[in-house]
Amino acid sequence: MDNKKLFKNISFFTLFNVVNSAIPFLLLPILTTYLSPDDYAIIDIFFNISLIATPIVGLSVVQSISRYYFEDVDLPKFVTTVFLVLFGSGMIFILISIFITYIAQDFIKSYSFPPFIIIVSICYVLFSQVSEILLILWRVSYKTVQFGVFRVSKTLLDLGLSVLLIVSFKMGWEGRLIPQFLVALLFGAVACFLLYRNGFLNILRIDKVYRKEALSFSLPLVFHTLGGNLIGFSDRFFILFMLGLSEVGIYSVGYQIGMVIALLQNSFNQAWVPFFFGKLKENNHAEKVRIVKISYAYFLLILFLVLVFYLLTPFIYKYFIGSAFTTGSAVVLWILLGYAFNGMYKMVANYLFYLKKTKLIAYMTLGSAILNLILNYLLIQKNGILGAAQATTITFFVLFLGVFILSYKNYKMPWGLNKINT
Repeated sequence: MDNKKLFKNISFFTLFNVVNSAIPFLLLPILTTYLSPDDYAIIDIFFNISLIATPIVGLSVVQSISRYYFEDVDLPKFVTTVFLVLFGSGMIFILISIFITYIAQDFIKSYSFPPFIIIVSICYVLFSQVSEILLILWRVSYKTVQFGVFRVSKTLLDLGLSVLLIVSFKMGWEGRLIPQFLVALLFGAVACFLLYRNGFLNILRIDKVYRKEALSFSLPLVFHTLGGNLIGFSDRFFILFMLGLSEVGIYSVGYQIGMVIALLQNSFNQAWVPFFFGKLKENNHAEKVRIVKISYAYFLLILFLVLVFYLLTPFIYKYFIGSAFTTGSAVVLWILLGYAFNGMYKMVANYLFYLKKTKLIAYMTLGSAILNLILNYLLIQKNGILGAAQATTITFFVLFLGVFILSYKNYKMPWGLNKINT
């Protein structure tokens, strides 16, 4: 793939992801006007339960598709196997969530949080992961239009229904969660139909060899993804237990604004990975130098964007965010910087993914997650919600540095731009 095609695909993925993520961002003025910090906190905690549950419910098996797409496998049989493993695992965890909700409902209610949302979030994760199978297939094959239309349509319907229920029917947090669940169910069904029509679910039978290969790749990613999500989102639970539900809502608005960097770096990474894997497979020195140059330029660009968005923060809060949430503006810079380091981490972690050394990534991520939990407790005690944002930044920086060292040692690249490191 030449530079022009790479730029085109990155631009398309970025455009669709920007549109997809800009829609909830544009919804912020409505949510922060019509909902209280407590309502917004419940919505955000639902979202974070879903994120933390995603690698557990699906065993991260869906992620194996993006790697084995580039291997000599029977792709329809491999995708069918992944789908059945996901479905079986999802049903088991739905039953577990029902049991947990039943025995812990009094404890959950004591924090003004609806217990049944745990069950809803697990179902939401299962439906969303089915859609993710289709999206990954479109992404790795660079079917950007199908990818974009599916994602943006899903988000538009979700948020359109949310505005209707919250503004017209005066619903609280329920007006946001009901559309999320129903739209995830609908698009999960659509994804099943499209997978079947395109020949990926014709024979609903698990291939034992492919199941072993998929789980061998993905099980370490359970800990990797879980650790990453704990780093990014466990702070909400610390704030809930240490400061209260309203502070969660205030913090979450600032966090969502700061995550604009996450949107951009994730869009780049989605387009970059297929190109990157293909170039590493060529094992050409000139191309490796080119990859390193792109990496350095990317690091500088992402730090520059942090500065730009930080300077825009006062304007965003003044004109788009409800007054009840303005005290959270101080967290935005730290979240921007944290996700810049997270974007740098993804660039260097791709070497370990290519080598299928997912265990090394899992160890680093889990270690960083433990560090994050400790920092959250200490820094929230000292600095309130600002301490939670600081914990995120420090942890993502440590994770980037650690994975860069591992990648440097395990895959030789010309980081000095002249020769392969030894």
